[in-house]
Formats: sequence, C-alpha cells, structure tokens
Amino acid sequence: MRPARLAIVAVAAALAAGLVQAPALAETSAPTTSPASVSVSADDLPAEPPVDTSVPAPTALVATTGAGSVTISFTAPATTKAITNYEWSDQGGKWVRFDPSVTASPVTITGIQVGQPYSVALRAVTADGVGAASDPVAFRIEPPVPPKPTKPVIFEAEGKALGKPTGSKVITLQPGTVLKMRNVPEGSNISIVDKKDAQFAIAVREADKARMWVTDNLPPARRLWVTVTDSAGNVIGRTNFKMGRAEKTFTLDVWPKGTDMGSGVPLVVDFGIPITNKAEVERALVVTSDKDFGEAGWFWVDSQRAVFRPRDYWPAHATITLNANLSSVEGAKGAYGPKVSSSFKTGDQVVLKVNLTKHTMKYTRNGVQEQVFDISGGKAGWLTESGTKILTAHIPDKRLYNPDPEEGWDVTVKWAIRVNDNGEYIHDATWNYSLGYANTSHGCTNMSYDDMGWLYRNTKFGDVAEYTGSPDKVGTDDYLAGYWNYTWPEWKRGSALWQDG
Repeated sequence: MRPARLAIVAVAAALAAGLVQAPALAETSAPTTSPASVSVSADDLPAEPPVDTSVPAPTALVATTGAGSVTISFTAPATTKAITNYEWSDQGGKWVRFDPSVTASPVTITGIQVGQPYSVALRAVTADGVGAASDPVAFRIEPPVPPKPTKPVIFEAEGKALGKPTGSKVITLQPGTVLKMRNVPEGSNISIVDKKDAQFAIAVREADKARMWVTDNLPPARRLWVTVTDSAGNVIGRTNFKMGRAEKTFTLDVWPKGTDMGSGVPLVVDFGIPITNKAEVERALVVTSDKDFGEAGWFWVDSQRAVFRPRDYWPAHATITLNANLSSVEGAKGAYGPKVSSSFKTGDQVVLKVNLTKHTMKYTRNGVQEQVFDISGGKAGWLTESGTKILTAHIPDKRLYNPDPEEGWDVTVKWAIRVNDNGEYIHDATWNYSLGYANTSHGCTNMSYDDMGWLYRNTKFGDVAEYTGSPDKVGTDDYLAGYWNYTWPEWKRGSALWQDG
C-alpha cells in the first residue's frame, strides 16, 4: 500500500445531529538523510481489520467542497448487518476511521488543502470487519481567482484627458462642458465640490458604457474639485479645473414680493430673454411653502414668461418661496441664469362667490361664510362675465365714464374694486333699485353703499371672486384672472415637463 499524500488532516462526519471528528493522518515521506537506521518489524504495524465480504461498497459518491473541507454524500451499502462506522482513504492510502463514529451519509472531512487533488474512497465498518471499498470520488478546492488589477480613473472633458494640475496652471473649461470619468470601480463615490459654495451640487450619473460616469452640463465661473473614492474609502482619482465665464446671462424678475397678498395671486417669472431650454429651466424653479398648497404646476405663457399656481388657491397666512438656481442651466444658447430666492406672504383667504342668477354675493374668509350681499349684474348686451376673477385695484372716489350718446354714463362712486381687464368693477350704486332682484348694470357688480364700504375694507389685492350664471366667460388672457380660467388639464399641459398619459 503506497503512503498517503494528505498532510495532517482533521476529519469529521456530519450527521443530522452535528459534526464529528476523525483521527488525524500524517503524510509519510522518506528523509533525504538519516542519522540512524531504524528497523520496523511487521509485528509493529497496526493490523488490518478483517474483510466482511457480505457488506458491499457504498455507491454514488458526490463530493461538495467548502472552505478547507469536503462533504461526501453517498448511498449506503445494502446489507442486513448493522453499520457501526465508516472509513475513508485518499488515493489508496491508509484507511482512517471516523471518530466519533459515523453511521449514515453524508460525511465531512476537514483540513483539505486548496489546489491539491484528492481521490477519496469509503467503506463501511461492521462488527465482523470492513466492507468493500467504494469507487473513489475525485475533487479539488480551486484557489480563488486573483482580482484584476485596477485601472486608474481617467477624467475627460472636451475630448481630452484631464490630469491633476501642477503648480499654478489650472485647466479652464467652457461652460456647458460635460465631465466624463472612466474606470470607476463599482461602489465608488464621486464628489464634485466648489469650496466657495457649500450648497453647490452637480448631478453625476452612470453612463451606458460600463464603469463610466458623466456629469450634467457644468456651470460657468466656478473652480471645481473632483474626487473619486473606492468602496473602502481610498482616494483613487482626483482632479480640479476652472469653468470659464458665460458668454451671456439672463435675469429673473419674480412677482409678487409683498405681504398680506390675496390667495389668488399667481407666481410669475419673467426671464428677460426667450428661453429655449424650458424643461431644464423649469426643473430649477422650486416652489415651497410653510403651508401645504396641494397639487400645483408651471405654465409657460410664452418663451419668456412662466407662471406657477396651485390647482386651488394659496392657503391663508402662508409664506411661498421660489428658489431658482439657474447658474448651472443654459436657458438659451450660451446664456446662463442667476441664483435667486424670492418670497411672498398671503393673508386671510378671502373668496367672493357671486351668483348672477340669484343676484347674491357670498363672502367667505378662511373657509367660513361671513356675509351674503344683494347685488345686481350686467343686463342684456352688457353681461357680466362668469369665471374666476382677481381683485386688483381698490380705488376710492372712482369716476366711471362712458361717452356713448345713447348708453353713456358719467358717475363717481365712493368705493370701486377692479376685477378684470374688460372694465368690470364691484362698486356702490345708490341709484340701482334692483339689488337682489335683477341685473340692470352695464357689466359692473352693483352693491349698496354700506355693503360696498364693508367689502372695500375687508378685501385686498389678490382676493378671489368666483362668478357664475352668465354665458359670457373670462378669457384666459385676462390680467392675473386669466391664469385661473384654464381647466386644470389645460394648465398641466402648459408645463415644459408635461407628458401625455
């Protein structure tokens, strides 16, 4: 029998109850030199157990390697004798009995060396000896594949590679440039900072090409530091550069800016130039409030002006803030915007509900109805418009004049509130004896002297008047009020970010 090749190996058998250990086996080898000869007689060798020819060999051996171990499952010999243990042998070497005993499949052998081939056979042990040896099962624990060497991170912009600047020389890139980062390992972190602006942020996204990341268009007039760290926190790439100044800029004129505004004022932004990149500009216009205003959205009136409003009206006593960071956005070719923050505040939410059929006006403040007034609207040929109107100018001692020779008038009223661009006012009309009964005015909303005085004192710029009961409608081009006379689906379609469905 040839000597075993295994180094000292710990052997275990895994039963349902747990792992058991087999005796260690030492590899034998002939020394190259020997200081003394040692004779060993046959009587000194351990005796082989008798062979029990009635016990066949285990079959269907399957080896599953683990971390320094192998588990061998098998089909037990078909015998009526009680199996008290199993033995194993590697490549025909010494048979090793499991200790503690193993009486069923599978068995686990530990101490397996990585990269070394094995060929292990099993045989059963009974009270009468050992059964036949199985066909060996071969296996080997493959050494781990060494990791591929990491390629250096490459920074690229404007079609050329960027290195780490040396000395006082710093690379200058054109505004709108996209930075590419190649060979970025999985799990890495990319940091792009402007050390003079802690709030600066630039989006970085993974490209379609493996291990490459790209930035959004880089903004003008900045000094940027880029650092790439791997998943362990090690810096694996670094560069910095300057961004040149923009060829031109555009302004941002934001309205309103006041306090105690009515809940119907829209938020209007004028850019000063036609905007061609509306979607990116709109993404940079962030509206927030300290009170929830529900669903809301932007509407581009034209290429130079965008308007924001909620689906319903602004909440009472809210601070609405627009934060617009357009310094990184190319709104039109070569033109970048400013960084702007602007706020306004609402007062009580006042809504007038005017019913031209019932000749009434209901006054609600913060959702509570406080007054119901008798009114008179426009007669045939001079119909008052239905729709949402916004109270704008509050004018005392207002002269109302029309030189028409047949239907003209020239009167001065004590209180007048303008509600649209078609010359409609809410005003006192001491001469109108049809208040609450009929529409007899020339389009204005007539009220009694006392009622109008109360209304004048209890409304403000931007309050809302909702008119119903007339076939004539407020146009969407009406000053301020027009923005509230789009249907909500129409308003949503006015966004540069709107998508059908």
